[in-house]
Amino acid sequence: MMEPKQRNEIDLFKVAGVQIAIDYSWLVIFVLVLWSLSAGYFPELHPDYPMVEYWIVGLAATLFFFASIVTHELSHAIVANHLGQPVERISLFIFGGMAHLGHEPTSARDELKIAAAGPLTSFILGALFLSIPRVFDLNASFPMWASVFNYLGFINFALGLFNLLPGFPLDGGRILRAMFWARTGDFRQATARASEWGRGIAYGLIFLGALQIFSGSLVGGIWLIFIALFLKGAASASYQSIVIEQVLGSQRVSDLMVRDPLTIDATTTVADAIHDHFMRHGYGGYPIIADGRVAGLISLSQVRDCPADQRAHKRVADIMRPLDPAIVIAPDAPVSNALRQMAESDSGRLLVMEQDRLVGLLSRSGVAHFIMLRSQLGFTPPGGPRSASTPSSAAA
Repeated sequence: MMEPKQRNEIDLFKVAGVQIAIDYSWLVIFVLVLWSLSAGYFPELHPDYPMVEYWIVGLAATLFFFASIVTHELSHAIVANHLGQPVERISLFIFGGMAHLGHEPTSARDELKIAAAGPLTSFILGALFLSIPRVFDLNASFPMWASVFNYLGFINFALGLFNLLPGFPLDGGRILRAMFWARTGDFRQATARASEWGRGIAYGLIFLGALQIFSGSLVGGIWLIFIALFLKGAASASYQSIVIEQVLGSQRVSDLMVRDPLTIDATTTVADAIHDHFMRHGYGGYPIIADGRVAGLISLSQVRDCPADQRAHKRVADIMRPLDPAIVIAPDAPVSNALRQMAESDSGRLLVMEQDRLVGLLSRSGVAHFIMLRSQLGFTPPGGPRSASTPSSAAA
């Protein structure tokens, strides 16, 4: 995904040119893992140690655990970049990690290589961690640290095995899609079948979670059900995204944008903008012009958030979203890229500009209307892979 930063993510550092970021939800699972290891797992395994030691080894194990997830995702990124599939961002979130592919692999062989890299890396890490206590004889001299590395070895093998479950968008599901794709030559059909497997895996995990709850493991069962629901939603969303982008085909922003859009002068009051533009023309957003140049973009949500008693004296320039690259797109960009940019910039429309000149306005509703028309007119998406840039996830 390699573009503007997600609004709900914090950039940490770069490794081999790949930006590592954490979603705010990741902080929840980090605290839970740290607490469970420091206050439960290690004290139960090695009683009678000072509490501070449990928290030290717990913190080390937690950091190594998440470093393992990053390494898993980096393996996807390194292989993808080597094969010409750009990956510039990895996100950690509450359910694991995600390597954002710039676009889907162009062949089943590439798909297989990229997907297999993650579990293989986890297995290598697992073997490495398990070997450390034996090579350095930690069980006799530092038993609690031996347990740390044994835990990391186990968790990496578990991570690799879980990702090999044959359900899209897990790595195993992507391997399955590569097999279907190689056999049929139809990328969309392969994605549909792999997504069906993904939903099947999700229902199986929900069943297992329910069994855990009834057997007394309430937290473990609920967590498994949450993971299953996430996988089920991701499987459906991934397929729908592919269908939408294939419906869009080779459409460019210039094909769907509103040319010569209505604009609002930056000195206009919010009240006048409501009366003369939003109410009169019914559009959800307008470019803002100051001294003959584009200064920003105003939307209905910004107007709505402006207190009613301030609208008569506040200018639209006071509440607009100032001009920045996140809300600007070139007319020759693929529409699929524009949709992705809208989602990342949290904007329902983009300013279409050639250098400093405004040439159009593209809205999410306009794209949705185009997709609806093509679908109702019986447009059948081609079977090949999409060429647009959309994220590809490898949930850990």
